Amino acid sequence: MNAIDRYKFEETGSEISFMPDYHFLRTLVWWLGLGIIVLAVIVYYFMDKMSGDQFRTALIIWGIYMAYLLFEMIFRTPVKYIFDKSEKCIYKKWMLSKKIMNFDEMTYFIKNENGGYCYLIGKKRNQFVKSYRISNYFSCSKASNRREDEYLKEILCPVLIAVGIPLNQTEQ
Repeated sequence: MNAIDRYKFEETGSEISFMPDYHFLRTLVWWLGLGIIVLAVIVYYFMDKMSGDQFRTALIIWGIYMAYLLFEMIFRTPVKYIFDKSEKCIYKKWMLSKKIMNFDEMTYFIKNENGGYCYLIGKKRNQFVKSYRISNYFSCSKASNRREDEYLKEILCPVLIAVGIPLNQTEQ
């Protein structure tokens, strides 16, 4: 899967849009299916073999697992960022579109975290207070370096060109 498919990147004449967590949706659907299978196993196989308290504990753990998956699928994965060239604004779209900043307010930076790093955008003087993750996490492995190079070339460079931010020499 290339970077354009992984991020569901779309570029039209007037806007650029992508979803940073789109690739994760397929994994979440598989885990959701596994959770449903586990429920069937718990109910049909273990219901007679466990005490009532053990059964309730297993169902509570299953419920927390499913709640987390559904939260990820409903609230995090479908977030889309739209860079509107005609209005020179950046929108965050989940169910409704929300203007988060203008092009001239935007800056991008790299956030290092737990052995990995990702690209974020934020307002120039407020980027460390409120920022928006626009990439997956990358590490120092060869596969991650290849995915990062694809991301820089196919996603970040067109966005920065549209916004009017000069590219670093290492990213060209």
